[in-house]
Amino acid sequence: MRHIILTMLGLTASAAVSAQTLNLPARNFNLEQCLQSALGTLPGQVKSAELEVKDGVAYYEFSIKSFVDGHTWEVECSGDTGAIGKMERDVEKDDEAFKSVAKINTREALQAALKAHDGMPQEVEYEVSPDGRAWYEITVLRRDGTSIEVMVDAATGEVLGAEDESN
Repeated sequence: MRHIILTMLGLTASAAVSAQTLNLPARNFNLEQCLQSALGTLPGQVKSAELEVKDGVAYYEFSIKSFVDGHTWEVECSGDTGAIGKMERDVEKDDEAFKSVAKINTREALQAALKAHDGMPQEVEYEVSPDGRAWYEITVLRRDGTSIEVMVDAATGEVLGAEDESN
């Protein structure tokens, strides 16, 4: 996955980035359109915007401090469809929003992730969604040197999916 970070104050790129040729996929929805969708879903103050390319598809990811609950959420918008995808926020493992849902502990989540994707765990993050779901995001370094982020449901221990983080 390639990340291109855009600052919301002026949307500027450094000289080093602008001097490179970026091969970005075509997008039906631009940053401004996706930002309007994101703020329509979660009114708040935009902290940052990022363009990600996953499997040849462009996504905008916004960090928004919600006017509703005061938390900072990551909101993803598809550059292809303009649809809002995942909404999540990082929390500490002792955050009540995570603790109240989690039925498995970190060790059990690590076991589930490594059973699905062999390698060495590098990082564990704790995530929640606005609808109350919670999951572990476990970064695993695979034997071939690539990284994968494995999502494990904090309530059931089910592996929800994985994203290649190598690029």
